Order: sequence, then structure tokens, then C-alpha cells
Amino acid sequence: MGFVIYLDQNTLSDLRQRKIDESPNDLFRLLKHALKSEQITVVYSHVTLDEILQIPKAEYRQEHIDILAELDAKYIEPLQHTLSNQEPDNIWYAHLENKKSNADLGITSLMEISQLSSRKISGLPIDESFSEINEKLKVNLGTLIFNCESQLDSIDLEKLNEPLRSYFVNMHSQLDELRTKLSSLQAPNIANEQQLGPQQFREMPSIKALEVKSIEIKDVVNAIEATFKLENNSFDFADYFEDTPQNAVARAYSLMNWAGYHADDFTRTKKGKDRFNASNNDMQHAVSALGVSFLISGDINFVKKAKACFAYVDCSTVVCNPQEFIEKHCNFI
Repeated sequence: MGFVIYLDQNTLSDLRQRKIDESPNDLFRLLKHALKSEQITVVYSHVTLDEILQIPKAEYRQEHIDILAELDAKYIEPLQHTLSNQEPDNIWYAHLENKKSNADLGITSLMEISQLSSRKISGLPIDESFSEINEKLKVNLGTLIFNCESQLDSIDLEKLNEPLRSYFVNMHSQLDELRTKLSSLQAPNIANEQQLGPQQFREMPSIKALEVKSIEIKDVVNAIEATFKLENNSFDFADYFEDTPQNAVARAYSLMNWAGYHADDFTRTKKGKDRFNASNNDMQHAVSALGVSFLISGDINFVKKAKACFAYVDCSTVVCNPQEFIEKHCNFI
């Protein structure tokens, strides 16, 4: 396969022909030419598609799909972590169908409510209390279970062969287990909601003493994590997150944001811009790019955090901006 290259959203956007024609220099024209090499496979993820979906103009959305097709880009299947041979147009239409299905089932609503707690913990102004959010979560999860059961009940199991019949029977039992767990969902027990958000964490003497921006990239996450564990010795990440490289990258990215290491401005609210969601997408780009040859981005803060994430999990992925890729790495391709 040669070299596998993941592009962040801004880089992909700058590779559209209209943007290249408007540009005063040849950087992205050269990058586009390099990415068409037979030795390179460009890849993209569900995060790429989600960010394309946020673009207001249908014409511009299609331009992004077109450039993926022009680069013969391969989609990273989110569950299997394998590359799909489907054309970008087909992947895009399937993504839209999946979004509609999620909305109909109630998955989209459930995810939006789940995110309220994360936003509140991050210091964003959320009117509902944690208890109110928890009750909303229970109601929406109950609706989702009901909708899933209705779909399952519409299937005539007698007409199915094994192993499909067993698969759907097992899904029914899983929904029963989920309904049992539903009643035990508890809201976070946080006494002082005024102290939520990263600023309190950054002001802790032990965190301030780290001077995180002066730490070498390869050491920064370990330093923050060690300090976090000293201050929160009863907290164990393993109690909440499966021990996978993907979860480790996500944890590393979040820790750096909270400690103020080239942090995203995710606590700011601005009309028409959801910085919390944008920051989460950046983190997911880093997770999706784990293990590729190159991750290319023009976002300085993202590049620094992605480099630190990959160093933390001992991953050889090279993170660079478009100029660095052209000047330093194209000689090897």
C-alpha cells in the first residue's frame, strides 16, 4: 500500500479545485499532485463526513466529496478499522442514510442529551442540572429501547436461517439487560457547579508548576497524567474506559486541553460556532488517524497535541503541516 495519509478537514477543504484556483501560491496544487502518487493512499473517517455535513451549502459539501473521489480516498470503517473499497459518493449517501436512521430511532437525540453533561463539566452554560439531564437521558434511552424493540418485533424470525435468528434473539436479550440497567443510571454528584471547567484544573499549583508548554512533546501527556493521578488518587481511568490505543489517544487529547497545552477554546460560546463540538471533532481526527503514515494539518495547536498523543501511545505516525510534508517528506515518496 505504500504510505497512508490522513488529512484534517481544513487541509481537505484547501485541496478543492476552487480553493486552489483562488490561492496566491502553489502549495496545495503541489500537495494535491503528491497525494495522487501511486505510492500514497489517502484515507478519511466518519469525522470527515460529519464535518462535511456541517457545511451549509450543498454545493460546497459536494466539492469535498468530489476531492475525496479525485484522490481515490479510502474510508476507514469505524468499527472494523479497515479500509472500504466503496466510492466516496456511496459512502457519503450511506452516511446520510445512517444519520436519518439514527434520528428516527432516537439515537441522535440521546447523544445530544448525553453531551449536555460533558458540556456542563467543561464549564459551558447549561441550564439543566445534572439530575435533570440524567432524567432526560433515562426517558430518551427508554424511547430508543422501545423503538429498537418495535423494529425487532416486525421481523419474522421463523423465516430467518441461522445464525441470523440467533443474532436477533440475542439483540432482544441485550435490550432487556439495557432496560434493567436504565433504572440505575445516576447523575454526577458535584457539589459546586461554579467550579466546573478547565480553569480550576489549570490553576492548581501542581499543574501550574508543570509549565506544560515547556515540556518536550514526547513527555507532556505522561507529565500531565501523573499530576492528575496525584491530585485524584481515587480515580482510575480503567473504571470508565476500555484500555485501547484509541481511548488512550482520546484521553491524552482531553488531558492536554484541560491542562492548557495548546488548548482548544472549547469553553467559549459564539453565535453560529460550536467550539466544543469542533474540539471534539479534532480529538476524533487524532483517534481516527492512529497508525497511518502521515497526518497532515495546518492547525498549529492540533499538530502539537496530535504529536504528543502519538508519542504517548508509541505510534510512529508523522504529524506535519502541508508545507512540511512537501519540503521534508516528498523526497521519500
